[in-house]
Amino acid sequence: MSRSDPEFWNRRTSATAIWTNLRWTFVHIWAHGRAPALGIVAVQILLGIQPALLIYITQHLIDTVVASADAGGASFEQALPWLIAFGLVLLLSSDVQWQIRDALHLRLEQNLEHALGRRFLAKASRLPLVFFEVSASYDRLERAKNPGLKLDRFFFAAMHLFQASIRVLSITAMFAPVSLWISLALLIVLVPQIRLAIEQSRRFMSFTYGQTEEMRRASYVDRVLTGRGEQKEMRLFALRQTLSQRWRAMRQALRKQLWRQQQQQVRGGLPITCLRFGVSAGVAVALAYFLGDRLLTPGRFVALFRGVDDMLRAGSSLGHSSRELQNQSAEISYVREFLDLPEDAAAWMQRLPADREPTQPFPKPLREGFAVEDVWFAYPSAGAAEAESSRPVLRGVSLRLKPGERVALVGANGAGKSTLAKLLLGLYQPASGEITVDGVHYDAIDPTSLASAVSAAFQDFFNFELTASQSIGIGALGSGDSDQEADLWPAWLPPDPAVVENAAQRASVDVIAARLPQGYDTPVGHVLDGGQGLSGGEWQRMAIARAFIRQPELLILDEPTAALDPMAEAEVYRQFGELLAGRTALLISHRLGSARIADRILVLKDGRIVEQGPHDDLVAKGGVYAAMWEEQASWYQ
Repeated sequence: MSRSDPEFWNRRTSATAIWTNLRWTFVHIWAHGRAPALGIVAVQILLGIQPALLIYITQHLIDTVVASADAGGASFEQALPWLIAFGLVLLLSSDVQWQIRDALHLRLEQNLEHALGRRFLAKASRLPLVFFEVSASYDRLERAKNPGLKLDRFFFAAMHLFQASIRVLSITAMFAPVSLWISLALLIVLVPQIRLAIEQSRRFMSFTYGQTEEMRRASYVDRVLTGRGEQKEMRLFALRQTLSQRWRAMRQALRKQLWRQQQQQVRGGLPITCLRFGVSAGVAVALAYFLGDRLLTPGRFVALFRGVDDMLRAGSSLGHSSRELQNQSAEISYVREFLDLPEDAAAWMQRLPADREPTQPFPKPLREGFAVEDVWFAYPSAGAAEAESSRPVLRGVSLRLKPGERVALVGANGAGKSTLAKLLLGLYQPASGEITVDGVHYDAIDPTSLASAVSAAFQDFFNFELTASQSIGIGALGSGDSDQEADLWPAWLPPDPAVVENAAQRASVDVIAARLPQGYDTPVGHVLDGGQGLSGGEWQRMAIARAFIRQPELLILDEPTAALDPMAEAEVYRQFGELLAGRTALLISHRLGSARIADRILVLKDGRIVEQGPHDDLVAKGGVYAAMWEEQASWYQ
């Protein structure tokens, strides 16, 4: 089905969907903002009956003044109560109530943003890593952002519709004593107006939904043009003019599409606009006729004549509110769908979850080690649990990692090395096959316990731009030692200096810290004030230190020296050889010279392990590894 198919929105914005979203919204509002919400409801009721009150007061005020004039003099005492009532209604409705509503609105918005924002972030952090491997997932994530604000807007759309409905009914009731036909005509003309607003809303939402990917691409070009990390390549390859032209073309195409959509909506609304003003003109003529036949007093005529304009504006507000309610309902659907996404990786990999609860602790100390049995893995092709998977990356991989064994994993790009590493870290779940440690299935191990027992340093690591101590110590922040929730680095949980310095020494970060102005307390990067920039190799050493800080049972080093110069690489691997003694380690590298520190080498090709053994045996065998070794050796000849 096309992403711009109106039928998609017919389902998404149907009365059933809106009612479901309303119930879901009111449940959360009742839980997180009951008091301000009830205050807003009361204010909306008063604002809704304001036009009818003004019609009623205006009628009696004018009739009182006219009667006094006919009697030969104006009686200020008789008109004074109506003047006071008129002023109070205007004051309370236009100023005081709006200010009260705005204050209540701010409080409700804050409550919802806090409650739903925390739930959104928690959900994003619990989704399996494979969710983020597909571009369509970012559309889902982007549409569900700011859930508290979306909930607040949906509630206010419902309140505006509620207020507009009260206005329409109360104004119609003021016309009923004069003529039921006028009341009926005023109500009937609202039907096509509301239907048009809803239909235009569906088409516009379908249009904007279809533009999501194009908007994301344009935003990406915008980030490339302005991002700090991209500026070297931008200038080196002289990309500014080309990408700027591309950005202008993309934005211009989006503007043209929006302009055409707006033109269609304006043309479609012209007949309804003519009908509305035709009916209002007819009602005005009828009121003039009733005045001529003395069926209306001057006060009632003036008040109802003004009421025709109030009815038109109330009708427009009703149509706008209906359209906005529909739009915001679709936004709430995005939030609900995101919050309801399965958190089990098995659901995303088309695999039935194991029939066991993940509550067992990671077995320590290791006795048998890790076992990978006939593991297959493929990345989801559409970011959804029901989507068909793409070509398998791993094809029946089986291996053993004994306690204290150092194993090197080598192979060409795309062979599946990093994917296998992420499976061993518990970041992915295999589509079939199983991974165990000391006979305990990964699915049965408590995730926090597993996370505290494995660690890794990746080639594509992230730069935590905190202080040097915090950037290293953050590796222990989520290890399960504390269940407190606070800032990124809570003041009550400073990194243990001894632990940080020990990990830093293992990765030679102590040399870097020695030249920083405040040592380990110096901010690194460019986010915090006074931050010191680091080279790529220095950042990589920080990532290696972060991997060491947990004292893991399994340490995976995925191209850990890719950003280091040869001398620094040789020193790091010398340290690895000493520090990994007695610890199970998996070393992934393209540089086969570094693989020689391993007890055993695994050769991965096209998702399968095709060779394994010590370096000398594999070279003597004359197979895949020997060919790779010979090719790399030629670089240094």
